[in-house]
Amino acid sequence: MKLAIAVVLLGLQEPPKKEEAKAPAAKPPVYTALVGGDVHTISRGVLRGATVLLKDQKIHRVGQALDLPEGTITIDVTGKRVLPGFVAVQAQGLALASGAGGKVSDSLDPFQEQVKIALACGITSAFIEMGGSGGFFGGGTPSAGSNAVVKMSYGALEGMTLLEPAAHSLQTWVSGGAADRHEIRQSFVKARDLVERERDFERRRAENKLKPNEQPVRAADPFARLLKGELIARISAPDADAIRRALELVNEFRFRCVLMDVVEGWTLPDEIGRARAYVVVTVRNKQHADRRMARPSGSSIEQAAILRKAGVKFAISPITPAVTTGGIAGRDLTGLPIEAAFAVRGGLDEAAALEAITLTAAEICGVDARVGSIEEGKDADLVVLDGDPLDYRTFVDLTFVNGKLLYEKSKSSYFNHLKGKGR
Repeated sequence: MKLAIAVVLLGLQEPPKKEEAKAPAAKPPVYTALVGGDVHTISRGVLRGATVLLKDQKIHRVGQALDLPEGTITIDVTGKRVLPGFVAVQAQGLALASGAGGKVSDSLDPFQEQVKIALACGITSAFIEMGGSGGFFGGGTPSAGSNAVVKMSYGALEGMTLLEPAAHSLQTWVSGGAADRHEIRQSFVKARDLVERERDFERRRAENKLKPNEQPVRAADPFARLLKGELIARISAPDADAIRRALELVNEFRFRCVLMDVVEGWTLPDEIGRARAYVVVTVRNKQHADRRMARPSGSSIEQAAILRKAGVKFAISPITPAVTTGGIAGRDLTGLPIEAAFAVRGGLDEAAALEAITLTAAEICGVDARVGSIEEGKDADLVVLDGDPLDYRTFVDLTFVNGKLLYEKSKSSYFNHLKGKGR
């Protein structure tokens, strides 16, 4: 009997527990400090002899005489300039695999040679667009293909896509016929009704006034997203007539819009400012005035300065929105700061010129919460220059993307044989 009871009690005992697998220890953060440089924060002016402390992929702290955590990797940049990485508001083929199609994020090539060159020139993010047939588009008429804002994170696909989609083309409103404009306008009218219904649903749900089994309303098509401010439109509008036509639509439906390839924006800056439209200009895009017109026409090197005075936010783009090693030097994306320098020649102040290729460019691309300025919590996308950012003799010494040093002039095959002559 005692033996039977012992057997029963043994069966009731809990089986021996297996040793629980220990969770892997969290990796300690990696701190990197750029010490002693003149830091162009863009959003808060210039900090002389300051330190930018990076923590993994983010900017951790910015200021003078910072206390650095133990083990911080320190890089002396005394006498140099530290800026946020340059942002290209339009780029042709950059970071895309040859013959790619479909979504941009599915077609990225993190080992593309042009990405290396972009880093050597200080570009860390770019808006790229892809045609439905796989062709590349940058500059000229915005296409209806897929688009995204992409980081130049050479060798790392993860985290390369910043935002997709980043914009919606409404080009046929300007370049199409009456039927195209009617279709676009009707799409906005339908989307406006859907957005109003969605907002009414959300308001009644917050007030506990929904009907039994009432289904939510979701406005998610591109036109609804434009009206809700989730997307920005792009329209190529070089001349005054195209600008006015684009602004008609913007003023009627009140959505965010970027006017691309603008040449004659200087002739009606107040109208653009009242519509709160963004503008992309190419300072050296020379077009002669049309003598047959009574109104001002053609290009003006003062366009950027005039737009700035009217409160218009603008970005600057070169004549050729591609990374090339041939053609006319300084006219492609490798000369992005040089294009900004020509705006200064036209009367724009230097701070605004830098803003046009960093923070405002990031805002136009919809990624200013993460890049475009040196602020705590933003992505650690930085460039270190050996001189004045707008001096044609200045070279990029270092380029960081997501806190990683991806370009170092002294160790790269690009430009390391040339001596910088920046101030």
